[in-house]
Amino acid sequence: MRWNKLHVRGVGAALGDLVPVPIGSSLDPRAGQRSVSVARDSTGMDLAVRAGHNALASLAQITDGPLPVPEAHFHAAIWRGSRGIDFWSRASYVRSRLGMPAGPGIATEINAMSNSLVGGIDLSARILAGSPDTDHILLTGGETFGPPAFDHLTTDHGIAYGDGGSALILSRHPGLAQILATASYTDPTLEQLHRGHSRFLPAGTTETGIEHVHQRKTQYLKTVGTKSVRTRNTRGIRDVMNRVLTDTKLTTSDLAWVLLPHYGHHHLETQCLQPLNIPAAVTLKHAGDQWGHIGPNDQIIGLTHLLARHAVAPGDHVALIGVGVGMSWTAAILRINRVPAALRHLTPPLRWPWRRPTEPAALPR
Repeated sequence: MRWNKLHVRGVGAALGDLVPVPIGSSLDPRAGQRSVSVARDSTGMDLAVRAGHNALASLAQITDGPLPVPEAHFHAAIWRGSRGIDFWSRASYVRSRLGMPAGPGIATEINAMSNSLVGGIDLSARILAGSPDTDHILLTGGETFGPPAFDHLTTDHGIAYGDGGSALILSRHPGLAQILATASYTDPTLEQLHRGHSRFLPAGTTETGIEHVHQRKTQYLKTVGTKSVRTRNTRGIRDVMNRVLTDTKLTTSDLAWVLLPHYGHHHLETQCLQPLNIPAAVTLKHAGDQWGHIGPNDQIIGLTHLLARHAVAPGDHVALIGVGVGMSWTAAILRINRVPAALRHLTPPLRWPWRRPTEPAALPR
């Protein structure tokens, strides 16, 4: 869908410490993972709050007078360990800690798993287009994993997970970037990929103990084969990318950056780069292999990183592609309008030097 009045007005991110992946770890070495973000003393909600403050600070740079209060707020967290406690509102907690007052609108959660925030851009676009009483929408996400229940390196099938949070403020009013188009695609035949042979818990019980994502995936892959899953993934990710490129009359060569899930080198190549026929040089491959997969936050953290390091310029086109358990895919294409002079950056910084293979020097510290 092509959008004419949809803009990013604020963006922010938060990370933990970058902890090196031990030599000889049980993580598939093809992942090429150097480190993961670990936030030892933070909850996922508190990381979302930190990211939200950074997003509001970026909004303040382009706003005269009081900051607008987003009427709608969608929060995302994919793992039970990132969700605080049951029977409680995580979105309201984040909104309250951001100092937002009571007023018209809704604070709620969105769960398209790791596609929640890029998918949330698509949903927000449709809300803003049809709701004149909604002027700004806040998207937040926050994840904390960790042993014993969810080991950062071994719980999933060759993917290292990191801790972090992100936030995005969308509006019909111009700001940092214009969102030109979005598209989503869903294939529910893949829901069993993350269910495997597991049975549902009896009513009245709560899931506890070790997370078995790796085992459940293996059960499904042994049943249907890897080729079947890759075929369906290729169909989904190509569909959304083709539609946003068609709507914007762009080609992949027009994109300065393509922000993808931080899956590690092997899964990034097989699940994203090959299906889309794009080079790793336009992705944050060598940033994601330091952060890890941070659920739905990867692309928003990546966008914050690019803006903070002035690795984009006005007029650049950036694609965000989300992939979520279930499965769903969403693509969004942004055109950068302005780069803040002092956007709060991620902490801690990445280990440099790092550069695109075609660049003569590393991006500035």
